Amino acid sequence: MSEPILPGIETVYEVNDKGWQQLQGSSTALLGEALRLLVLINGKLSLRQIETHLKDVPEAKLRKIALDLEQKGYIQPVKAGEPGKVAAFDVIDFFSGRSVNSKARGPQSDQDEARKLEAEALSFTALLKSQGYAVRIARQVGETVKPASGGAYSVLFVEDVPTLASAVCKFLELEGFVPHRAGNRNEVVTELRKVPSPDLILLDVGLPDISGFEILERVRSHAALKHIPIIMVTGKATREDVMRALAAGANGYITKPFEFEALTNSIRAVLGIGLEPPPDS
Repeated sequence: MSEPILPGIETVYEVNDKGWQQLQGSSTALLGEALRLLVLINGKLSLRQIETHLKDVPEAKLRKIALDLEQKGYIQPVKAGEPGKVAAFDVIDFFSGRSVNSKARGPQSDQDEARKLEAEALSFTALLKSQGYAVRIARQVGETVKPASGGAYSVLFVEDVPTLASAVCKFLELEGFVPHRAGNRNEVVTELRKVPSPDLILLDVGLPDISGFEILERVRSHAALKHIPIIMVTGKATREDVMRALAAGANGYITKPFEFEALTNSIRAVLGIGLEPPPDS
């Protein structure tokens, strides 16, 4: 059987309804580079332009991942002359794609082109930082995570807004979880020193004295805590934020405002609650 033909590096993809379900449906089976690529696809950027923001993914692998996403029905190429579909919260045109005939360029043209590409990359990064982006992502696990206490699942909600923290913790309690709260750095440290550790962390990004990203990175580098599933929960997100969190090991990313049902579904996804037990061998 012949190998499938990989998409060209100048191919522009758009996310279709099935793909948006992976980003908005509170539970996704996509992992690693595939999920990060899906986050960046917007119906306007070519794979070459996206590649500059997935520096750890070689071009050949990026094209294979794009083909796999296409074959699974999550993305589709934008036809020439047709605008890509853009979600209501994703209305910024980063920069227009273009192809360059390298044979027709001289040394000065190469320098000019390099400067233009650098300027475009900086422009794209600035827009990634400024553009709002709404997602409900939670990575599914292969098997159910067992509660550390042997009883109900404990959930640490890191949130500095008391009213929201109280409401979410009350909801978690009604859903059968054991909620704990932390609103600043010291409270987070105190909660994480307790034994047993929480089964899940819901982590706000904008805390008064520390970034949620810093907490994520520290937990992931801590031998005794790195296994804890973490879902980022934040009021403002950009594609760059989502990319950073997923690359740093977050199991999910939910933007505020959110529905409690979406939060519950995300928690169940990352803990594997409701999974079919493995068949007896």
